[in-house]
Amino acid sequence: MPIHIAEATRKALCHALGVSRLIEVMEHDFQDISPDADVDRNKAALYADRNRGSVRLNSGRYYTAGEYAAHVRKVKSLELP
Repeated sequence: MPIHIAEATRKALCHALGVSRLIEVMEHDFQDISPDADVDRNKAALYADRNRGSVRLNSGRYYTAGEYAAHVRKVKSLELP
């Protein structure tokens, strides 16, 4: 199903993204999400009031990739009874 965007919106998006056509966005190489390119908590907190998504993300209750790896190591090192 095609998405219809008003011409003014299309122009504004192209200008903001720095592309001449929106199809170029799909061909663009985006940054991978990995422990090397981890979440910036300060930036996430800065945009939290604009996000209408997860309450956990908005309130900062999430693990970054590095924190999650440390948590997994800690849990795996626990000695079970």
